[in-house]
Amino acid sequence: MRRCGLLSVCILSGLALMACGHRIPPELDRPPETYTVTTGGPQRSMIHLARVETGIVVVDLGWWGAEGALEEGLETMGASREDVMAVFLTHAHRDHVKGWPALRNAPFHMVEAEVELFHGEVHPAGWIPRWAERIVRTDLPERGEVEVRAFSGDTVFTFGADTVRAFHVPGHTPGSAAYLLNGTLFAGDAISSPPTGDMQPAMAGFSDDTSEARQSLHLLRARLEPHPHQLVCTAHAHCSEAGPDFWARVLGR
Repeated sequence: MRRCGLLSVCILSGLALMACGHRIPPELDRPPETYTVTTGGPQRSMIHLARVETGIVVVDLGWWGAEGALEEGLETMGASREDVMAVFLTHAHRDHVKGWPALRNAPFHMVEAEVELFHGEVHPAGWIPRWAERIVRTDLPERGEVEVRAFSGDTVFTFGADTVRAFHVPGHTPGSAAYLLNGTLFAGDAISSPPTGDMQPAMAGFSDDTSEARQSLHLLRARLEPHPHQLVCTAHAHCSEAGPDFWARVLGR
């Protein structure tokens, strides 16, 4: 994994993390099939790029420095913005959508319940993102600026021989989603990973309904059983092996 510099200042005045990237899994002799870059802000916000049969798909769009991070990731994969076939959003909080202008020509996939939040027509219910919006409004696309393809529940998207499985996991936001591709589950902020502990359900303060978020993970655990996966990653680039005890550790035994 390649290291990169950090620039830190206080959280509301600014805590910036320069974009850095890593491959899942590492490839040495050709462009990687998957590549993850992290963007700046109080936490590292992930942008994940994956090669499918018909081009590139992207999961989440990061925060500070997102457009530069996207360019880095696409260049590393030997691709360009025009190769991006689809964007999948885990949710529409500010630290996961900043790079939308760079990929405005690609279709954006999200749960129907997230569309109003993505367009800035409603504010988050969690008190931390709600107050953040009152202080500084997020630059979000108006209706018609990007093509939004909303889905209402668990959905399978096909790209040639490749698939992206989408799971609706409400609680952190009404339209939070998790995506399974190439053996990795991207859980967004439906699973959090605080610096002091192991992965856990969505955090209070940032979330609309933590009880619903926990229940969504119980239901997700069962729906994932037919679909093998090796890694589970949060939207802030914390990953864990999806071993037999993973869900017991996340949800408590």
